[in-house]
Parts: sequence; structure tokens; C-alpha cells
Amino acid sequence: MIRLRRLLLLVILAVASTQVAAQQDAGGSYNLLLKAPLAGDWFLLSRSNSASRNNFGDTFLAYTGASLGYQLRPSFSLRLGYRRAWFRFTDDWQPEDRLMLEGYFAERFNGFRVTKRLRVELRWFDWRDDDVRLRNEITIEAPWALTPLKLKPYLEEEVFYGTNAGRFEANWLGAGLAWRPMDGVKLKLGYRWNRFRAGDDWANRNVLVTGVNVFF
Repeated sequence: MIRLRRLLLLVILAVASTQVAAQQDAGGSYNLLLKAPLAGDWFLLSRSNSASRNNFGDTFLAYTGASLGYQLRPSFSLRLGYRRAWFRFTDDWQPEDRLMLEGYFAERFNGFRVTKRLRVELRWFDWRDDDVRLRNEITIEAPWALTPLKLKPYLEEEVFYGTNAGRFEANWLGAGLAWRPMDGVKLKLGYRWNRFRAGDDWANRNVLVTGVNVFF
């Protein structure tokens, strides 16, 4: 157990110090997730987000949407959803319509909570070519309860693949702490190293990530 804790700490430090010698941008990603049960094994899921860049000085992305989900098994569900996103690369906000189909797996292994989400996104724009994007996310939350607040450390990674260009478009690697102050509420605070394509080149952004998850 002590070795695992030391390993987790080393990984977190490595993520936080990745390419510190290179000049990188900084920003934030602020997330809200709501989940409510429906009849039987059906449920409704809503996600909203706003994100900043240029050292937190420029809000350039926002989205909101909802998904209808079905719990096929205790550890696996399918979700079909729609998302409306807005990007601001100039003075004007540019919209995106996004249809999403995803499978979500969640299970515990020796106390570690492992989740994996595979998503297909059909993306429509009126300011660039439409695209289909694949996203694969994995999160591992440790069973250790740190401090009297019982904070749980976690690691996560998500990769993005654009089918039009036939290449990987981004990789998110992060770590942080999760806190459950009461039943049905989960709060997250973490760091994300966002490596993404800017044209044909790669760029980096250090991101402060916050999350509020509410389960009704």
C-alpha cells in the first residue's frame, strides 16, 4: 500500500511538471454534471462546461447538453445525447451541434474505482468542415481516504481522434482529488496537462479543473 501511494504521488508530480521548460498556456475547465433516474433502468444525464485559456484571461469554450442513458448491467451503460457548444476564436462565438453515442463502464478492483468511457461524436458546424470524433477516457480513483475530509486521489487520461484528418487531435492527462461531502454530491479539483493540435503542430496548456457532480 505504501509503495502504491508513493507511485501515485510520483505520477502526480510528473504530470504537474511535464515539459516545464517549454512555454505553455494556462487556463481552467469548470464542469457541472447532473444525473437523475427515470423509469426502470433509464436515466437522464446533463453536462455543462466553460473553459478559459491565455492564462485564464479568455473564455473561449462553453457547452451544455443532455443524454438519455440505459443501465444494461450494474457496471455498464449506454448513453445517447446531444450537445450544443460554442467556440470563440475571434470576437464572435461559433456554434457546434454534436450528437453523441457512448458506452460507460464502472467497476471496483481491489478498492480502486475504474471507469472507462468510449464516445463517438458526430459534429456539425457552419464555419468549418463537419467531422466524426472518437474519444476514449479512463479514470482510476484510489481507495485511500486522505485528511478528515476523506479526499480520494484520482488519475485520468482521455485521447481524441478525428476521423476526417485521420489523426489524434488531443491528449488530456490529469490528476486530482475527489470529495464526497454528502450522499449524491461529488466535487473534484485537479490539474490537467492538455496537449492538443494547433494546425499541424502540437501545443500545451496547463488546466485547472473543477467539477461538481450531483446525483438525484
